[in-house]
Amino acid sequence: MLDCPASTAHLGSRTSLRPLRYWIPLFWLAAIVAGLGALEAYNARPGGVGQTPAVFADWAGPDSQGRPRLVMFLHPRCPCSRASLSEFAEIVARAGATASVEVVFVKPEGTGPDWSNTALRKQAAAIAGARLIDDDGTLAERLGAETSGYVVLYDARGKLLFSGGITRSRGHEGESAGRQMILALLKGEADAPVGARTPVYGCALFAPDDCRKANFAATPTGKLP
Repeated sequence: MLDCPASTAHLGSRTSLRPLRYWIPLFWLAAIVAGLGALEAYNARPGGVGQTPAVFADWAGPDSQGRPRLVMFLHPRCPCSRASLSEFAEIVARAGATASVEVVFVKPEGTGPDWSNTALRKQAAAIAGARLIDDDGTLAERLGAETSGYVVLYDARGKLLFSGGITRSRGHEGESAGRQMILALLKGEADAPVGARTPVYGCALFAPDDCRKANFAATPTGKLP
């Protein structure tokens, strides 16, 4: 009889723990769903854009030769921009030599000399005919570029034809409205949306720590995660 209270207490303990066994997996599932939801919301949230001038009269690059000018602005350590740069390369390959092509790497104040020496730069260097430029932010600010992956297309007379992003969401390659619009404009299709603007997805160009805070820092060897 002396064992009865202890046995009863042990049984009560097992009984009280039994519901907890069922709740723990539910808590984990809820946390996973919440995390996936937050990630999806982040992927779908576009970056900021400034005011891109409708006419850029002094837009006369050394390699333009009277052609439209296609320019992409990049944060050299933005992982989302790998997809944007791949889309840019696809546009250039499809468009041929119809436009002068430039990739501008923004080097914010306070960054070191190797700031732009990353895998993104090597990726950009592989685009046939593209001219790589290092910018202290002057050109980016003049053209309203605030987010990595921002693209502008001006015609040979300096009139803005397109501005914005060329991916459907953050870090995702594939057919997008931006890609379609640029190709239509370069091919001179009658229904091309002149002056069109699309959302851009990437790191802030003028926040050197932005990508690092998201665990996306590049290594000194130029490797991106």
